[in-house]
Amino acid sequence: MDPTLPLGGLIAVSCAYSLAALVAVGRFRRRPLPSLLAPADCPGVSILKPAAGAGPEFEDLLRSFATQEHPDFEILVGAGSADEEVRNAVRIIQAEFPHLRIIAVDCTERSTGSNEKVEALEALALHARKPVWVVSDADIRVPSEYLRAICTDLGRPNAGLATCLYRARTGSGLASRLERLWINAEFPCQVLLARWLQGTRFALGATLAFKRETLEEIGGFGTIRQFIGDDYQLGNRIAATGLAVKISSVVVVTELPSNDGWRDVWRRQVRWSRTIRMQRPMGHAGLFVGFGSIWALLAMVIVPSAWWPLAVMAFVLKAVTAAVASSQVGCRGIARSLWLLPACDLASCAVWLWSFAGRTVKWADRAIRLGSGGRILY
Repeated sequence: MDPTLPLGGLIAVSCAYSLAALVAVGRFRRRPLPSLLAPADCPGVSILKPAAGAGPEFEDLLRSFATQEHPDFEILVGAGSADEEVRNAVRIIQAEFPHLRIIAVDCTERSTGSNEKVEALEALALHARKPVWVVSDADIRVPSEYLRAICTDLGRPNAGLATCLYRARTGSGLASRLERLWINAEFPCQVLLARWLQGTRFALGATLAFKRETLEEIGGFGTIRQFIGDDYQLGNRIAATGLAVKISSVVVVTELPSNDGWRDVWRRQVRWSRTIRMQRPMGHAGLFVGFGSIWALLAMVIVPSAWWPLAVMAFVLKAVTAAVASSQVGCRGIARSLWLLPACDLASCAVWLWSFAGRTVKWADRAIRLGSGGRILY
């Protein structure tokens, strides 16, 4: 047998992956969308925002939540004992929007073997007064129609949870540019392809919106306290009740740290990858088919005379898929970054391979050992 055949087969599978991703994104684009609810028709919303360790940009991000086209909402911010920057941001926004209930909640408890973010959510939940809860990470910026869109999604038949796609904004360093390219061009493909092929049985931490009684039906936040990947856990458990997880039409922005270098990006990406491996091992194992530009480059170097047409096709499909996916999340100017796709695939492949080398992840200043299903061991 020709020893280059496996490489050709790998390129062909990668082309098929890109085509499937294009179909998945296209189906999401063409889905029928209901008109957004009028502000007066939206239910009351409690925004739960764990913000321990948030940086100086948090004030501006929090302001985007305070300027919603919604008549009845409150913002609850979880802060640790050393988060004076977060508390100061809350005081500034309180002064700017005195008509809103915006409070900082002390979230200094830390238990061995627990997810600190979920512990913060449990503390915030004690202060929530509204029937709909929206959980959002500290690094998220939202448009003014955000809550209206979320309430519209939760009002659809059989809806149990609404979540959002997101695009990234980061600094200008190469590590940040590669991470931004992966989030904007590759991650939407993975999400929407999973939605098409398997149904949406997960959620994304940028937005987790649900009714209070839905959370109570799955046992509350306490049932996921021992797990990393609280977004996946909530989405999966709500989907298991027979309710639907909806991916909203609204897209939010994640503001990644502008001063992160290679080490910071590497740790974050490895944490995400190992978390996915522990929670969805089969899906994680199949991610290698998405590194199409790597396999195409190998073919061009090793056997250019045999596989160059297929390799060129792989490059073109990868670039088209990246452009379409980025457009879906509202990312502009992606054409200027397409030349980085091979480097992005190479970095992603390195992260993917390293994710199999252990079960420990770094989260802030904490090393976490993971067990089966993403359970936190210590």
